[in-house]
Amino acid sequence: MRLSVVLLVVALAGVLGGGALIGVPALGGAVIFDSLCVGLWALFHDDGTGAAPQVHGVPNLAQVLERARAS
Repeated sequence: MRLSVVLLVVALAGVLGGGALIGVPALGGAVIFDSLCVGLWALFHDDGTGAAPQVHGVPNLAQVLERARAS
């Protein structure tokens, strides 16, 4: 497991534990804060490219001829 994920989980547990020590309203605020932080963390770590294809397509005749003309 990557260190950044472990540190994120430990930090979230610390926020929830601190909120639980203060009281129920603080615990609710901590849960909301943790949810926002995890959502932003996931959003900023997504590069938007998706999964890379494992197999490249076979070029058709038109693509081969176009590449030959371009060279």
